[in-house]
Amino acid sequence: MLEKYAKKDEKIDDFSQKILFDAHFHYAVCKEHGINLPVFEDGTQWQGISCAHSRKEYEIQKSAPSCVIQAYGMHPQNAENENIKESADFLEELLSINLISFIGEAGFDYFTDEFKNTAELQEEIFNIQLNLALKYNIPLVIHCRKANHKLFEYSKQLKKLPEVLFHSFMGPPVEAKTLLERGINGYFSFGKQLFNGNKKVIACVKELPPERILSETDAPFQYLKGEKYTDLKEIKRVYEEIIYYIKP
Repeated sequence: MLEKYAKKDEKIDDFSQKILFDAHFHYAVCKEHGINLPVFEDGTQWQGISCAHSRKEYEIQKSAPSCVIQAYGMHPQNAENENIKESADFLEELLSINLISFIGEAGFDYFTDEFKNTAELQEEIFNIQLNLALKYNIPLVIHCRKANHKLFEYSKQLKKLPEVLFHSFMGPPVEAKTLLERGINGYFSFGKQLFNGNKKVIACVKELPPERILSETDAPFQYLKGEKYTDLKEIKRVYEEIIYYIKP
């Protein structure tokens, strides 16, 4: 699925008949902020992957139009407060009747001491989701902050999945390339960190194969200093920035 949205052979100077793809956003939370799905005056189409992280969020998300690709998962930041059995059962229910196309976002977050203290719980819920992804042969959306070593620990399992989306990847190019070299059918999405001059993100966009790069907003999150939220329309700006860096 992700292959057709990657940046291979893209042209930024003509958006007509083009689909702008947002590899990661949160439909239910956007609705809470009054953020609507984007409509572009030039006729550019839009499609995106939305992740829900509770039954309540999924109930809102499931009513979205077909341009919203459905995902559900247990987020590592919620590990301490997650009802693991209930969420795992709900996730498998969705999978068993083909209501979602991705599991996620799942992964590891050691960005703060508070998150790092839940490392064992994060590992437990990640293993549940990874095993379900393997069982149902479904792609996985991965969130990983300050914990990229965990991706390499699981590389043998990850390479068995049809696709792995490394959302908002924050590692250096050598780590991204090594994940690919280990046989993972991986894609790497990048968002507004590009506008902060993030050296690792910019280096990844420059050095990774274009067919492995996707744009994202993570709307309504990942807003810049002075902003209150990220709007879904900003996918066009992110897209333009990525194309700027990958142009020969």
